[in-house]
Amino acid sequence: MIAIRTLLTLTLLLGVAYPLTVTLLAQLAFPWQANGSQLINRDNQLVGSALLAQPFTKAAYFHSRPSASAYVTLGGGGSNLGMSSPQRSEFAQQQAAAGQGHSPAMLTRSGSGVDPQLPLDAVLAQVARVAQARLLDPEQLTELVKSRAQAGILGPQIVNILELNLVLDKEKDA
Repeated sequence: MIAIRTLLTLTLLLGVAYPLTVTLLAQLAFPWQANGSQLINRDNQLVGSALLAQPFTKAAYFHSRPSASAYVTLGGGGSNLGMSSPQRSEFAQQQAAAGQGHSPAMLTRSGSGVDPQLPLDAVLAQVARVAQARLLDPEQLTELVKSRAQAGILGPQIVNILELNLVLDKEKDA
């Protein structure tokens, strides 16, 4: 009888009360993050999350790092290929041959499969293509890219590609 009472008490506390409390606190303190860091386009439509990469292939957009998981976020993951893996080297050679080698960061896949950021240098390497496709001044586009850069945790400055492309689309309409 004590075991059943303990089970029910712990189920109510840890299975109901605790998750509800954490959810409520997250919604009050960090609503944008708690709801998935969702990004909205110029038409007020949900286009994605600031935490997840998306594939961009048109010349008018900055391209994300290739994904080992094909940008699938449910049950997806990175390739876990080591630096000496022949498959990793083959992929880099394929990317370079396909003209995707704007920078060394674009020759390798995203570690998690869905990294939304690129190093600033990898984004700057794409400025000429995007500026030409959008009929923009490359110097102004470079300044816009640099203004969107954030400090990396331990590495170089990074830029969120989806957020940058959304800014470009908004400016196009302005």
